[in-house]
Amino acid sequence: MRLARPFAWLLLAPLGLAPLGMACGPAASYPDSPAIAAAQGAWCDALAKLNGGTKWDHLADCKLATPTAEPAYLAGFTKCFVKRREELGDKSYDQGQIAAECRDETLYKLKVDDAAAREAIDGRCRRALRCEKTETSVCKSSLANLPAGQRAVLYGIYNAQARHQLAECLDASSCETGEDAANAACYKPLEEKLIWFP
Repeated sequence: MRLARPFAWLLLAPLGLAPLGMACGPAASYPDSPAIAAAQGAWCDALAKLNGGTKWDHLADCKLATPTAEPAYLAGFTKCFVKRREELGDKSYDQGQIAAECRDETLYKLKVDDAAAREAIDGRCRRALRCEKTETSVCKSSLANLPAGQRAVLYGIYNAQARHQLAECLDASSCETGEDAANAACYKPLEEKLIWFP
């Protein structure tokens, strides 16, 4: 397990902007499901307000979407995105650029709850033990000592359902697949649905 460069591909990955076709409806019952629904509702209302109000064509699809973002991350992203858009007013803007800036700003302000992320941490360390022969205590210590921004990228920005999916994917990954490739395969679907955009 090479924690010295924790998945540069993930730090440079495309933004997690889920298109309409990736909306997947309400999540199964997880402890943070109500908070996710509230944060997603606020995000959708904010997008609607920025795009013409309640008659915005994508409002219903947005409200049905279930992002993989952790509620505090989604709330912080919403606040940043709205502020940037309002500052620009009628000026032309690059939505992708605003989203990238808000992703970075929110990521580094996020307080990572390692206890809440235990399932994802355990999943990463089970794979490290099984495939890389890294002792669990070493793996957990290495993760705990990473800067907050890196811990956020690896597991802090994701909600409970996403962390569960990540752990299951890592448990099912073959040791014949290299560490970076296995992680990329498990993180990509979560990254793609991090924040919903039309």
